[in-house]
Amino acid sequence: MTKHIVLQELSSGRNHQIDLPCVVGRSNEADLTFSDPSISHRHALIVEIDNQIWIEDLKSRNGVYVNDQKIKEKTFIKAGDSVQLGQTKFLICQEEEDVSEQTLILHSLDPTAEWKLDRERLKLIYEITTELSENQDIAVLGEKIFSRFKEIFKQDRGYLALFQEDGTLKPILLDSSSKSVPLSRSIVNRLFRNGESFLLEDALSEASLKEQESVLGLKIRCALCVPLIHHDQIYGLIYLDRNIPGVYNQDDLEFLRTIAFMLAPFIENARLWSELKDHYASTMETLRKTEARLIDMERKAAYVRLAQAMAHEIRNPLMAIGGFVRRIAQSGSESSASAKFQAITTLVERVETVLREVDDFVKFPPHHKKLQRIDYLIEEVIESHDWESLRNGLRPLLCVNTPHVMIPFDSELFKKALSMIFKEILLSIPQGSELKILIQHCGNELEILIGEIGKDRRFCELFDPELESKPWSLGLFLNIAHKIISDHGGKLLLDPEGHSAFPILIRIPRTIKV
Repeated sequence: MTKHIVLQELSSGRNHQIDLPCVVGRSNEADLTFSDPSISHRHALIVEIDNQIWIEDLKSRNGVYVNDQKIKEKTFIKAGDSVQLGQTKFLICQEEEDVSEQTLILHSLDPTAEWKLDRERLKLIYEITTELSENQDIAVLGEKIFSRFKEIFKQDRGYLALFQEDGTLKPILLDSSSKSVPLSRSIVNRLFRNGESFLLEDALSEASLKEQESVLGLKIRCALCVPLIHHDQIYGLIYLDRNIPGVYNQDDLEFLRTIAFMLAPFIENARLWSELKDHYASTMETLRKTEARLIDMERKAAYVRLAQAMAHEIRNPLMAIGGFVRRIAQSGSESSASAKFQAITTLVERVETVLREVDDFVKFPPHHKKLQRIDYLIEEVIESHDWESLRNGLRPLLCVNTPHVMIPFDSELFKKALSMIFKEILLSIPQGSELKILIQHCGNELEILIGEIGKDRRFCELFDPELESKPWSLGLFLNIAHKIISDHGGKLLLDPEGHSAFPILIRIPRTIKV
């Protein structure tokens, strides 16, 4: 008996009923001819062997594609497969009594085809279980699963949707351009209430569907729909459809239900994990805002501290100026008056210096950190100072006791901080002594020690209550240096038992904090 099949052109919807064997091509030598110039004269042979349909490429120029895969040898095809010859695509349909009705009946597969299908499905189940154990991202997992669905179910549309509190469906994975699930409300309600799975062999034969514009517009003919059930609760569904009636059967429905049972707990856990991440993100945002407020409060506190330091720095020169002026008024000696005028000039210059430093501090630009060598910067600051004029006989000595000298900092601002520190401590160092500067690392921090400390020496930060009674802790230069170093994520540490701001320990992170 001669086998008949139908080739349906996807572009035009035309059906071509052919007798097997059949040569498809562009010349008169072919049994079925097309004018498409991308089709060769004798392009492909479709033949029946052992009650199965096979297609063979007859050494065509543009090849033969079955389900979007180029074939290299004779390949088995069945109803529902797509075949592309050149630029023309066809859908394989079985013989139909009335082609115009396009009512396709899928008969049971022979043992060979059934074995192949079972192997593919077992492979898909194995891949899904592997992905579930390795992947926590439902979007990535869903994309892979729908891609594998395409190979087995060849769906035109696919959805994984969750029920909302009001009973509506919200798709979380879409295998189409549509944004909604084209199912009637009655079927969704039945699935939601009873957990029923549905096989629609021909949607246009269903009274509840054939009138719907979505079904007509999307050309839905055959569909599978199964619920997602976890802990005896229905919270979603998986839906697949095609525009060919009869291509899905009861076995397809059972297979999709099996996959849904596997996916259900994972999807629910993923949803809970997503809620947890959202809660975490919200908490982190609250913490960031709190941190920003604390930083703003710290900045305001720094300006209050700066105002106190300014008052401290200006008060002493002004008191001395007032004393000298009163003495000059009471003294008649010209030489004595000249010396006192010189002292007044020096004090006035001191006040002007303080005001200039405050001006510069207020105009500090935002810091721009980059990875640089701190030892080079300290050497540059040391070389830029005239130590002889600042403090007679003082000898700075830099020692590097670590290979980790690369840290992120703003070179100009850090130079300013070190210069401020040197100005602050010079009067505390005996003349002719050695000023030792040691660079060493401590964990993920770099330490810069200016001066020497004993093993039991204890340090605290500038704003520590233990330093409130130390007048030198209000030094303007010291406070400016502290602000720059703290803006770099570092700390300026002082000895609470000391009689001056010397020695000083600076700690700076070796990596940029995110």
